[in-house]
Amino acid sequence: MPNVNTKAHVLVRDGFTCRYCGARLYLAQAIKILDMHKPGRKYWDAHWETEPLKSNGATVDHIMPEDDGGYDTFDNLVACCVVCNSSKGREQRNLLPPSLDKSWDGGSCIFLTLAPTYRKLLSKEDEKWLKALT
Repeated sequence: MPNVNTKAHVLVRDGFTCRYCGARLYLAQAIKILDMHKPGRKYWDAHWETEPLKSNGATVDHIMPEDDGGYDTFDNLVACCVVCNSSKGREQRNLLPPSLDKSWDGGSCIFLTLAPTYRKLLSKEDEKWLKALT
């Protein structure tokens, strides 16, 4: 499994866009911190059972699965939505080119902006994402 730093670089490279279906992806940490900032809205669900994470949560997928000899290398990883990642399995799919539209950031700017305010509430994983995205 790739580390957070590698995942962050893949998501940024691919413009937070699924390389299989073209869906815009949402960084889980952004949704989580938005929920802290706007309590009662219920944006965040740790099990990703509510939107936008249910369909468009940002994941990273191996092009060639690890079981088939694939590695956690930058060129073997792509940004992927939850739906495509969970349905793909070991199937090889055609890839869309990386998104040229870098204006979509999956909410990472929200996370980076609000993280200092909620620093004491961030998990160790959130801290890793904060470091990887800065």
